[in-house]
Amino acid sequence: MLKSVEMRQELENMKNEVRALLEADKVEEANAKMEEVRKLEAKIKLQEELEVKEKENINEREYVQMEKKDVKVDEYRAIAKYLLRQELTPEERASINVTNSGALLPQAFINQVQVLTNGYPDLKKYAHVIPVTTNSGKMPLSQGSATKKLAKIGVDTALVQEMISTLPIEFSVEDYGKIIPIDNSLLADSPMNVFNNIIAPDFAESSVNTHNEQIVNVVKANAITKTASDYKGLIKVLNSIVPALKPKTIILTNLTGYDYLDNLTDNQGRPLLNTNLALAGAATFKGYEVVALDDTVVTPVTDGKIPFYIVNLYALVKFFDRQQIEVATSAEAGFTMNQTLVRVIERFDVVAADTRACFYVEL
Repeated sequence: MLKSVEMRQELENMKNEVRALLEADKVEEANAKMEEVRKLEAKIKLQEELEVKEKENINEREYVQMEKKDVKVDEYRAIAKYLLRQELTPEERASINVTNSGALLPQAFINQVQVLTNGYPDLKKYAHVIPVTTNSGKMPLSQGSATKKLAKIGVDTALVQEMISTLPIEFSVEDYGKIIPIDNSLLADSPMNVFNNIIAPDFAESSVNTHNEQIVNVVKANAITKTASDYKGLIKVLNSIVPALKPKTIILTNLTGYDYLDNLTDNQGRPLLNTNLALAGAATFKGYEVVALDDTVVTPVTDGKIPFYIVNLYALVKFFDRQQIEVATSAEAGFTMNQTLVRVIERFDVVAADTRACFYVEL
């Protein structure tokens, strides 16, 4: 468990002490305790900065380990030579996987991108990720039974037939890419550094933002609007979710919505937004994880209305992942600056499935 998570829990306890002292009209003691709160907040900020630095160091070590384990320098150098349109030896040509439109990056690069995406709120991790090996097709998914129970195989034949019915979901993966300018000399001299330290971080952040945008679009298209005047109405919607879908349901909101929940307290002054250590320190409201994204992704606040999406992304979103990252280049566009424009592409599709736990609430 991160030290900052423990410190934040201590901070919440101290805030509760301040509230209790104020209720007891012990202003001087409350003021003294508040000074401790300010000092602890400053310490938490420093501790979190330190943990970010430590995570960066860990990521670098993981890169080195994965490089040693999964890929040789020669593979990256062979890809760089291919991108620069230099002649390849037979061994170099055999070490890379060339497609009609580019070269597939090795699994080690994909692993590095996945490590980097862990630092961002990626909605893909809440969805049902389905690996696919083709760009389009149909995936039979069980419709199941409304009763969701086992049957006596030899007796309840009608129920068995209902259970095994499937609903074919069509998918068609699309290309999502990023174009990054790279100096030709750098690509030729240090291909591994280019892929690890320039392309991977840039692509990882862009990839997460794209996943989030596409998943939120599915949520918005299928959300059922519920009316509520305050947070109690939000709780009422949470209580209405089908029990089988409750475990993976989250509350998706923007930064304003997160701040609103963070300032809610019960009758004893205890915060309603809590830190769940079982979820790596994630914030929870009434036991449901709260995920906050930027207003540019989630619906922004309009006319003072704060948006909340209550959704089981695992049931709703089927994320068909081609599990490939392809790289190609164009030297012509960057000719005057001695640069090569590197295009990196991933392929996926998001399709709506079970919409029973997908609601939109404005407060």
